[in-house]
Amino acid sequence: MDRSTTPPRILIVDDELAHVRALCDTLRGQAYDTTGLASGEAALSLLAIESFDLLLVDLMMPGMNGIAVVEAARLLDPDLACIIMTGEGTIASAVQAMQAGALDYVVKPFKVSGILLILARALETRRLRMANARLELLLRQHTAELDAMNQDLRLAREVAERANQEKTNFLSSMSHELRTPLNAILGFSQMLTSDSIPSTAQEKKTFASHIYGAGRHLLTLINDILDIAKIESGNLSLSMEAVGLADIYHECWQMMEPLARKRGITLTFVEAGSMHVLADRTRLKQVLLNLLSNAVKYNREQGEVHVDCQPVDGRRLRLSVRDTGGGLSAAQLAALFQPFNRLGRDARDEEGTGLGLVVSKRLAEAMQGTIGVASLPGRGSTFWLDIASCPERAPQPESPRLPVFPRPAEALPLPERKTLLYVEDNPLNVTLVAGLIHFRPDLDLLSAGDGQTGLELARRHLPQLILMDSDLPDISGTQVMQVLRADARTAHIPVIALTAVAGPADVRHGLAAGFYRYLTKPIDVGAFSEAINSALESATAQRSA
Repeated sequence: MDRSTTPPRILIVDDELAHVRALCDTLRGQAYDTTGLASGEAALSLLAIESFDLLLVDLMMPGMNGIAVVEAARLLDPDLACIIMTGEGTIASAVQAMQAGALDYVVKPFKVSGILLILARALETRRLRMANARLELLLRQHTAELDAMNQDLRLAREVAERANQEKTNFLSSMSHELRTPLNAILGFSQMLTSDSIPSTAQEKKTFASHIYGAGRHLLTLINDILDIAKIESGNLSLSMEAVGLADIYHECWQMMEPLARKRGITLTFVEAGSMHVLADRTRLKQVLLNLLSNAVKYNREQGEVHVDCQPVDGRRLRLSVRDTGGGLSAAQLAALFQPFNRLGRDARDEEGTGLGLVVSKRLAEAMQGTIGVASLPGRGSTFWLDIASCPERAPQPESPRLPVFPRPAEALPLPERKTLLYVEDNPLNVTLVAGLIHFRPDLDLLSAGDGQTGLELARRHLPQLILMDSDLPDISGTQVMQVLRADARTAHIPVIALTAVAGPADVRHGLAAGFYRYLTKPIDVGAFSEAINSALESATAQRSA
């Protein structure tokens, strides 16, 4: 026995008090902690409030006998080791005692050495039983944990399999969607360049128009896919701010009114007053334009589109777009926000990538908003965006909106030829810009294939304007521009970024870095020409000042 540990506690119960006292004294001498009682009822009362390791109880006692005490005691403490003592033992009573839960059965009178051996054996049995119970508990816990882990693995595997299947379906659909405009681009390009297919000037113009349209469609598709990829990867950059709805509504009306007028559709916007929402301005406009575009495209001729704004509660506003189109069935609504779904229309019926609503829904969620829809066949559809509102601000006087009239190229004051330096490492892009500049009798083009060469040419020729790619093989276009700004000889030259780095955040950062304009590839010829003219006029005005 290890005497450094707490001595085992033994409860001795016998109606012969002299026997109880003698046994208690003897066992104390053997390093046991003993307590003696004269009745089973008293023993059970004590067991209800104190813990013992072993119960040594007489079989025959007034009131409760030893077997009844053992049964009741083990209900109070299942780990309690119990031994029955008796002066008139029989095989039947021994069997009954064991059935009641006693570990051993000892007959009086007994020797001290004999009872010590029985006690030690009972305590060891108790220790093993408790250890087994702990092991069984740990095993059950471990089994439950394994079951939970297996369940998690099954769920994870199912999610991964669904994700893989969705990815496969998405890639398959995307391959089809990309090949469709590419087929038009490559096919009509071959027809334009073929010597064996005669075509008139008007037919060539038509072919070129088809190529341009397919290219614009392909660009929209790529932008939508990139937006989805950014959102999925968590790399979407948002600039959350208070955005005035009146300005956003006006800008959306300006962009959508020509398309609506072309189809005879009445486009109305509710007065937004001084209401503001918490959103990324660019992305909010993108979502609203997508909803408006769908409302116009899928409307009936001479239909209506109504844009409203109503509070949902004290913290959110609902921006809604209602149309008078054909509406959607329950099946179409269920599949509405799936990639490449065109509101139940065949791709040949209406232009579109089939990704606009998917992008809009995820952009809304990224801005802590939600998109919903209500529709009935033949009754039109209402799409809405619920988004956080901001405290209303006092209305600010609007800046006058001046009409913009395109100025004919011949009216520009270009008394002398000017030099344009294009810093670009892609020869095909240089060839494209050279083709555009070829029709400008006032401009000469210089080109550089890297940043350092661009700096050398700028210092040597002092061009009136510089076009700058951002992704150059040696240093970035932004770094080149900053070096030019730091040099007194070239600091006055306007630098226009012309780059494929085309995210909204990239545009903001580029303009903040000091670029005169930030144009993105593929080139929009109209925007390109306007930027060139504006930069040259600005440079001329600075020299004259």
